[in-house]
Amino acid sequence: MMIIHYLLTAIKHFRTQWSFSMINLFGLATAMAVCLLIVLYVYRELSYDRFHAEADNIYRVSVHFDMQDNEIYENWTSPPMGPDLLEAFPEVINQVRLSGRQAVNLWQDGSFRTINRTYFADNTFFEIFCFDLLHGHPVKALAEPYSLVVTESLAKQLFPEGDALGKVVRLDDGERHYVITGVAADSPPNSHIQFDMLRSFSTLMEESRSNMTSWGANMGFQTYLLMAEGIDILQFEKKTEPLTYEKLNYQFEGMGVHLTLHYFPMKDIRLRSPFSSEAEEAGTIWKVWLFSTVALFVLFIAGFNYVNLCVAMSGKRAKEIGVRKVLGANRASLRKQLYFETLFFTTLSFACAILLVELMLPFFNGMLNTTLELFSMPWWLFLFVFLFFAGFFGFLAGMYPAWYMSSFQPVKIMKGEFWSRPGSFQLKSLLMFLQFIISMALIICTLVVFLQVRYFYTKDLGFEPEGLIAVRAENREDADLFHQVMDAYPWVVSKSISTSFPIGASYMEGILPEGAEPGFLAHRFWADLNYFETLGGSLKEGRLFTREDGLETSNVIVNETLVKKAGWTSPLGKTIDRSGITYTVTGVVHDYHFRSLHHEIEPRMMNVLGARPAHFTHPFWLLIRYEGVHGGDVILALQEEWTSVLPDKTFYYTSVSQLLDQQFANERNFGWLFFTFATVAIIIAMLGVLGLSSFAAQKSQKESAIRKVMGASVRNILFRMSGAFLKWVVLASIVALPLAYWYMEKWLAGFAYAVPFPYWTMVVSVVAMVMVVLAVVTSQSIRAVRKNPADVLKAE
Repeated sequence: MMIIHYLLTAIKHFRTQWSFSMINLFGLATAMAVCLLIVLYVYRELSYDRFHAEADNIYRVSVHFDMQDNEIYENWTSPPMGPDLLEAFPEVINQVRLSGRQAVNLWQDGSFRTINRTYFADNTFFEIFCFDLLHGHPVKALAEPYSLVVTESLAKQLFPEGDALGKVVRLDDGERHYVITGVAADSPPNSHIQFDMLRSFSTLMEESRSNMTSWGANMGFQTYLLMAEGIDILQFEKKTEPLTYEKLNYQFEGMGVHLTLHYFPMKDIRLRSPFSSEAEEAGTIWKVWLFSTVALFVLFIAGFNYVNLCVAMSGKRAKEIGVRKVLGANRASLRKQLYFETLFFTTLSFACAILLVELMLPFFNGMLNTTLELFSMPWWLFLFVFLFFAGFFGFLAGMYPAWYMSSFQPVKIMKGEFWSRPGSFQLKSLLMFLQFIISMALIICTLVVFLQVRYFYTKDLGFEPEGLIAVRAENREDADLFHQVMDAYPWVVSKSISTSFPIGASYMEGILPEGAEPGFLAHRFWADLNYFETLGGSLKEGRLFTREDGLETSNVIVNETLVKKAGWTSPLGKTIDRSGITYTVTGVVHDYHFRSLHHEIEPRMMNVLGARPAHFTHPFWLLIRYEGVHGGDVILALQEEWTSVLPDKTFYYTSVSQLLDQQFANERNFGWLFFTFATVAIIIAMLGVLGLSSFAAQKSQKESAIRKVMGASVRNILFRMSGAFLKWVVLASIVALPLAYWYMEKWLAGFAYAVPFPYWTMVVSVVAMVMVVLAVVTSQSIRAVRKNPADVLKAE
């Protein structure tokens, strides 16, 4: 019966103190919704790749290039590395190799569809990884050449009428026939390996014209190792160094380049991968930390608000508390009632928070490119979050108001003297002080994040991405053919063939520049005469390639970074030695960003494409610069022309500007999301100031009335009341400013290119906080100050 009584009392106060209740409900529900969204995101990020039974023992092989003053980690390996490590070391239980993700054409009923997420994979794929194979044998499914596994979704698209197992499909040019030997469940969203189709690695070994047996050749694959339980991976790295030297490292002697194999835990790829060539977004640990920090801030601010608002409104319940005490209620029973009211508010707020999360999830998923669902959260985590909120708000945040109000003395209440607890205002001031610290720190952090995102988006890349499209060709003949037919289009300003995509790492080799000891690694690629004109890059000194260079294999063009690293002051005519072959520098181009802005510009050298044999096995890229026509029309025209001249080949294109937009989208969306959450936190904090200023106005009514009687103006009284709050803003700034500076300096240090810390944001945060506090405090205080002193003092 007591619980029903407590519930009815809580509902009564919710209705009678409607405005106070709605402010509290808004603050708690919004804070819980923000925290729920962040918990969903953090849980998804932390769960990546942990569904595999052997997740703790699976490592991906990476190559570490250690040079004189630089270190480079690459997650690409060559085909023989995995099998050789498996054979040489008993610590390796199993291995699996994956090609880079590719797009292929699948032919059916005279037409084709493009499957974008395909890999070549060893038949150990389903032994090592715990992707569900619904039909087929885990080992035999990818054992034979021209066998493949498709996902359940793709199987239903291809064969809606029945079982796909054993069916034959045609891929690539329509002449290669593959047998579907397995159907797998769709990749879980918390996996860094997302696939629609897997082709047997034995197919690649049979078809490839490139070197598949040398450690130093064809490094375009990812190798995963299943290690024995309890292996010290650092000791294993040292143990593999002799084999690395035998197979690979000897090639770089005298160049100052030392190569070692590193083994990166698969469960850390999503959060801590340093590699720029991941198929899916990676390296998100900084987002997890920032969002978690915001969640904690919001949680504490909401708790502070509840305390402040409850105490601020306690005057309206003082007589009720006094009457209950006169009628025999003791402090324990009053505290139980007040605890129950807090729990009621918490439960109601949690229900509202769930509705808010459902409304906000589409926006949240769009910003972070995720597919989060509220009720996909494990039941135990959902229960834990609710109990945590109930415990935090229902007990910790509700404890002080319950103890404070239950301590009112009936005699003093009847006299209107219920502000009797010594130190009560000091505690509320401390909570306000903490809120100001958090709010000013969030303002600074939000501005810095915004400036860094804008810097990424507006930084000069050293070339012109607008109006540039890259079309991929699998061989030189296809590239040359499509290059020729582009002459018929008047909107084609310039075109070029190269072996390197404009945005991305290219082939790396150890070089020994003249006068530089030791050597270092440089990105190397081949391109025709029009490359830099088409790219929109600029020449710093020397000359670009001319037709006379068409058969000259020894001339190279280098970038500024290579010149600086070689220590040259006059680079033209300098030589570069590569594995006994000497090249002469004929031109230097200004640096341009050919990798993500998360990476510094690295040395790069270019050979003329005419000197490279046509059987070069890497894909070729045809760069096309256009003007005077819409990009969508260009793509349609290119696709139509490609289908006409190369009907059996996959048309794969990339708009360079759109690709850059996609690369920056994660940072841009994160910036907006961080701004949204920070704004919510600051608004909730200002609700706390609203509550505390209301409390202060009630407490000082008699004092203000006496001052008015003695001749004080409304302005002077308001200035005095505001000053009590502004001093806490000043004190909070002493803590908030260095704290925010330290945190954001660490965050900016994680970027290769970052804005210098903008000190003016500190001034903005303090000024903004002062203005907001003045507005809130004045709005609450002016009503109390304008009351007639006779009405306030009539009890005296």
